[in-house]
Amino acid sequence: SIRSVAASLDAPLILRFVAAMPIPEPEIEVPEGDLKKGAKLFKAKCAQCHTCEKGGNAKQGPPLYGVMGRTSGTYDGFAYSESNKNAAIVWSDKHMFEYLVNPKKY
Repeated sequence: SIRSVAASLDAPLILRFVAAMPIPEPEIEVPEGDLKKGAKLFKAKCAQCHTCEKGGNAKQGPPLYGVMGRTSGTYDGFAYSESNKNAAIVWSDKHMFEYLVNPKKY
């Protein structure tokens, strides 16, 4: 029966499998950015916790240099939350846009 199959399943194993599945690329269009406004916004909202130059140190958040194309939770030397490590997001313009619009969704 379905109950005996469900009872025999290893729930922690299933949860690890599901947690390791990557979040698919969002089906959205990313609007054209404004470099000057973006730099000002980064300085005001992000630079307190993140560096963006090559070789930058981890602060309260990981360095963002090279983040595009990197899998979430994989920068060596930063203590990520388990949910961030397990999200398996490969950062793209679409994921980053959605994250910046609504970080709690991620």
